[in-house]
Amino acid sequence: MIDNSCLEEIGLSECQKLKEAGQKVVYKANSKEFGTVIVKVMKPNQDLRRVLREIDIVKNIEELNTSKIFKNDSLTCNGVDYLYVIEEFISGENLKDYISRVGTIDFDEVCKFLNTMLDELVILEKNNFVHRDIKPDNIMRDEEGNFILIDYGIARDLSGTSYTDTESATGPATIAYAPMEQIDNEKENISSQVDLYSLSLVAYEMISGINPFSDGCSTISQVIRKIDKGNFEFLKNEHFNEMLEFIHTNMNRYRTKRAESASYAREWFDDIYTNLCRE
Repeated sequence: MIDNSCLEEIGLSECQKLKEAGQKVVYKANSKEFGTVIVKVMKPNQDLRRVLREIDIVKNIEELNTSKIFKNDSLTCNGVDYLYVIEEFISGENLKDYISRVGTIDFDEVCKFLNTMLDELVILEKNNFVHRDIKPDNIMRDEEGNFILIDYGIARDLSGTSYTDTESATGPATIAYAPMEQIDNEKENISSQVDLYSLSLVAYEMISGINPFSDGCSTISQVIRKIDKGNFEFLKNEHFNEMLEFIHTNMNRYRTKRAESASYAREWFDDIYTNLCRE
């Protein structure tokens, strides 16, 4: 894999490896041009179409509140070519770590979380994109308590070509946070309702401290069976009953029983937010 000396050649120093995923290695580094940054280096011999789509989404949809891309280019290290992306560093922690640290999160903060994320879903919907990977790992909470949706690596362009084989038994997904139409690769049913499901499931986990579909499971098959059944315990809070109804409805196993669009969900949640959260 790439070594730090090659990263230094493109103006990066103090490179610290944060994680390695299937397709990429992620570093925190100092850039002479941009300051503290996140650097994603794609492993060689990969299908880079999804990476290029992610770059296109982040660069061209300026309204999105996400980690900005400063630069993307290629470099050669030890005779091997790599694509790299330099992104904005968000100071804070991801939502997964935040939940692990605090256990459960106050209803007031969850209400503000939903309000912020629904704005992002509406923007994506207007541009014919579906994120398809909303989960605690892909949400940053900055030092001011603001929530930021990141990682558009498996986003679907509803107006463009699908990169997933139609005959594939499953679609791109983080199974524990995906609805059945996404898991089953039902391309014709992929819409903002997928993101609404995942968003609401994350909100449920923030309140309860658990994902009801992966909790207690030891295999992916067990998780899928629980998602397919669609059973989960309804949360209760008299003051936030309307918000819980919103969450439970959009976690429905059947997409036709969720809000019909992100725009409709945004309008529905406006009244909830005004009544419960707005000071």
